[in-house]
Amino acid sequence: MQALVKAIEDGHIRVGEELPSERDLAGMLGVGRGSLRECLAILEFLGAIDGRGNRKVLLRDADYIQKARTWIECSNEMGGTEPFNEFRRVIEVGIVGLACERATEEDMAALDVAVTHLDEDPSNYMYDVEFHDAPAVASHNSMLASTIHLVNNLIADVRIRFWDLPSYHEQTQQSHHAIYEAVKDRDAARAQREMIRHLNIVSQFAQNYPARDRGDEEAPVPEQT
Repeated sequence: MQALVKAIEDGHIRVGEELPSERDLAGMLGVGRGSLRECLAILEFLGAIDGRGNRKVLLRDADYIQKARTWIECSNEMGGTEPFNEFRRVIEVGIVGLACERATEEDMAALDVAVTHLDEDPSNYMYDVEFHDAPAVASHNSMLASTIHLVNNLIADVRIRFWDLPSYHEQTQQSHHAIYEAVKDRDAARAQREMIRHLNIVSQFAQNYPARDRGDEEAPVPEQT
């Protein structure tokens, strides 16, 4: 991706023009074709490249691709770090407020299913992702929904890091239910307070167990008292 950025900056590839063939482009950039395919697939997903059959057209400039690259790299550092939790407070607190105003019966049913899944199999961290996706979809704001879906998938492993710590499941699941009940009652102020409380719980565990927050494999599990 960095090699592609440089080629764009140097004027060898231009926005709006069709990219060279895969073989020619790999040769131009000095990279393997397998790595190139992965790079192009990511950029196509991010909207920087438009795939038209066997043809691919560059839609975005080097600055956009560089920012996308930085965003992807951030996923390695997200975890429960406080800057990222601040980001979630801004985004998810706003989301639950909109969900209270705009959720349809179908949206409420999806949120109910998400809570039920968490109750039935709390060890499945993707059910946590499902729960946080549901209010975003219910906000009926496609930008918010797509952003929170991407972010929650990037940090899905955070649930694994903290899962076996004392009371993590109990505290987070109680707050999930509190958020759910507030949205169900269409009480935006309460839903936002409960979302803040939920994210504060995550922040607190990150502060108390920083090795887990960094994803250190050898971080010890404290004994329950």
